[in-house]
Amino acid sequence: MIVRAVALPGTPLLVPGVAGSAEVLAEPRSQALDALRDLARYAHRVVVLDCGARRPDDRRGTARPGLEAVGVAPRWWGWTPRPVEPDLPVAGVATSVALLALDAAGWEGPVEVVELGTGTVPAAAVGLVRDVLAEEGTGLVVVTGGRPPVPDGGARPADAGAAGAAEHAVLDALGAVWHRDARQATGEYEGRVYEVVRFRAPAVVVRDSRPARAAGRAARPGTPDRATLRTPRREVSGG
Repeated sequence: MIVRAVALPGTPLLVPGVAGSAEVLAEPRSQALDALRDLARYAHRVVVLDCGARRPDDRRGTARPGLEAVGVAPRWWGWTPRPVEPDLPVAGVATSVALLALDAAGWEGPVEVVELGTGTVPAAAVGLVRDVLAEEGTGLVVVTGGRPPVPDGGARPADAGAAGAAEHAVLDALGAVWHRDARQATGEYEGRVYEVVRFRAPAVVVRDSRPARAAGRAARPGTPDRATLRTPRREVSGG
């Protein structure tokens, strides 16, 4: 089976350096990086989805990470982001966590950011995920419950209301069609349980009888020689 989607906590505490010299979320961080590396093995591009972005409307496109909204300048980030154009819009905090984690996991391919505004209904979020995952070779990262830390440094749970409902609908829809492989760990500082989920799908190897190309993009580790990996078409639905 291959990993088609990953859900990871969108708390900025996942990024090393955000808590200063304190070591927090070491296990969830390691789990998130391992899951993203699994996702990257067979993905050609990645879509990062935040169902609870704190914005009035939806935003979709490329963006650069930024944690300044929670008071953490780039010089304190323990993960180095990839070079990007400085005039790109800054992603929300939760989305930025996923962007930085992808870079830390070694992902060098294209990333599209989708931040759903406060008016998003669950059915629309599930429909978007269905369309994204209908594309072979597209991996999905869903940031869950990512909000700025409360004053004492603990991370808030996911909001109730439209944002929380959309997030749960997306995760339930993914779990209904693919194998849900969840790993949990408790944060060292605030005692909250964090969860990283891989959504695994069966892989069908389609052999290519054509000669291998001498030039071009190198195959990722673990990819069968001259083969295409496909997943059976199982529709993600909200029903």
